[in-house]
Amino acid sequence: MPTLGLVLSGGGARGAYQAGVLAAIAHICSRLKIDNPFQVYSGVSAGAINVALLAAHPANFVHSSKNLVNLWSKIDSDNVFYADLMALSRGGLQWMTELSLGSKGKDTMALRSLLSTHPLNNFLTEACKFQEIQKKINAEELRAVSVSALDYESVATVTFFQGRPELLPWERGMHRSEKATLGVEHVMASSAIPLLFPPIQIQGRYYGDGCIRNQSPCGPAIYLGAERIIAIGVRRRQDTFYSYHNQGITGAPTVARVANVLMNAVMMDGLESDIQRIHQVNDSLAGISATERERVSLRKIEALWIAPSIDFSELAQKKENELPRMIRYLLRGPGSLDESSEMFSYLMFTPHYCRQLIEIGFSDGMKEQDRITAFLTHDKNSASVRKTSRTA
Repeated sequence: MPTLGLVLSGGGARGAYQAGVLAAIAHICSRLKIDNPFQVYSGVSAGAINVALLAAHPANFVHSSKNLVNLWSKIDSDNVFYADLMALSRGGLQWMTELSLGSKGKDTMALRSLLSTHPLNNFLTEACKFQEIQKKINAEELRAVSVSALDYESVATVTFFQGRPELLPWERGMHRSEKATLGVEHVMASSAIPLLFPPIQIQGRYYGDGCIRNQSPCGPAIYLGAERIIAIGVRRRQDTFYSYHNQGITGAPTVARVANVLMNAVMMDGLESDIQRIHQVNDSLAGISATERERVSLRKIEALWIAPSIDFSELAQKKENELPRMIRYLLRGPGSLDESSEMFSYLMFTPHYCRQLIEIGFSDGMKEQDRITAFLTHDKNSASVRKTSRTA
C-alpha cells in the first residue's frame, strides 16, 4: 500500500475546521476498519497543533480524532492567550514607548508580541504526550511527523521532523529541514502568528508562524516519503478575490483594513497552488516514457485537497461579540470591526464558533467520502482520485 500523508495548513482558530474534516475521515475509517490510515503527518501553524494532538496521543487515529474534536469543542481564548486589561495595557504601553523612544538596545526588554501565549504552551504540554510519537515510529505505526516554522534570522522555512532512522534532512532554496525530537516548543514556534504571538526560541534561534512565505506546504510530507496526500486547507478557493473585492467599501483604507489585507497575505494558505503544481508535474510525467521518467528526480503524487465551503471571515464577522472585550476594543481602534474580520477568524477561539467550524468540516468531509474512501483503500476505480477536490 503506498504511503499516505496528511497535510494540514494553518490559520489560528480556523484549525477547528480541520478537526471536523478529520472526524469525517475517522468515521469513514471506522466503516472500513482502518485504525491508522496515515503514515506521515505534516502541519504548519494551527495545522501543527492538530498534527501534534493526533500524533502525540496514545490511541490510534480514529480515537485521537475524537479527542481532537473534543478539545476544539471546549477551547476558549483563555486556553490560547491572555486578553485581560492588564496584559493588553502593559503590552500596548510598552509598544508605544518603544516606537517613540526606542528600546535603547535592551533586547530582553523589547516587546515581541501584543499577546502572551503562555496558556497555549500549558494547554499543549498537558494535552500532548510527545513521547508517544517515537513509540508509534518504533511500532511502525508512523513513518514521520513534521511541523514547519519561519526562521526569523535566515528568513527560511525550517521543517522540524521526527521519523524513521533512514530519513535524512533536505534543503532546497529557502526551505530546509532539521531532525528533532519534537516537543511543545516546535509546535509553539510553528503557530506563533507574527506581532500577535511572541516568536519562540529553539537552540538560540527565533521562529515564527510556519504559514509565512510557505509556498509548498505539501513539500515536507513528500520529502518524508508520502506517495499520496490528503491535504486540508482553511480557506475557500475564492477567498482572496471574494473577501476583498465584493464588500462595497469605498474611500481610503483604514489601518484596520490594511492590517486585514496584510494578515491575509502573511497567513496565506499555499495548499491550492501547491496542489496545482503537483498535478502539473503528474501531467508532465504522464507524457514521457518510463525510461525518461527514471532520469528525472520527480515522482507522481496523488493528492486530494479538501477546502471550506464557506468564507470563515464572514462567519467570524457575525460573531464578533464572542471575542474577549479587550480584543474587540483593540481591533476597533484602527478602524471598524467589519474591516478586521480576517483577524477575527484567526483569534475567535470560542466554543460556539469552533463547534460551528467542526460541523462545517465534518459536512465538507462527508461530501468527499467517495474520494476519501478511494484514497484510504487505494481503489482507483472507486472515484476519480486525480481530480482536485474542492467543496466550495
